[in-house]
Amino acid sequence: MKRIFALFVVITVLCVTVVQAGEDRGIPPEQLPQEIKVFLSTHFSNEKIALVKMEKEFWSTEYKVYLVGGTKIEFGKDNEWKEVDCEYGEVPTSIIPPKIQHFVKANYPNQKIIQLKKNGKRKKKYEIELDNSMEIEFDNDFNVVDIDQ
Repeated sequence: MKRIFALFVVITVLCVTVVQAGEDRGIPPEQLPQEIKVFLSTHFSNEKIALVKMEKEFWSTEYKVYLVGGTKIEFGKDNEWKEVDCEYGEVPTSIIPPKIQHFVKANYPNQKIIQLKKNGKRKKKYEIELDNSMEIEFDNDFNVVDIDQ
């Protein structure tokens, strides 16, 4: 009987943990980690926060910040940005790596970068989207790996 009760307790705890792991809820901007607040005030100081979503997983917490102007910024478990999507504007040059800026300026001088993604932990790869819907992927040395038109 004790074993059955212990098994029941373990199963109940696992079920509660699984339900809470996929939690996705809105939070007030004041509850954002300090690193994210600094990033937003540095690169998006003129924009107001419309909504903040916190996504809890088993081992990590991620955040999505939606700005009033239509920009969405995703932050990974290390509170570092992993995607900036400026639907109605352009990504601030202050967060675009200089080699990517140079490539775009040299090859697509009339285009704006409206989306910037960063993938990978140690070897970061970047992907950008231009305002003409072209997507360009760079490796960790900023060499062009792929272009989708």
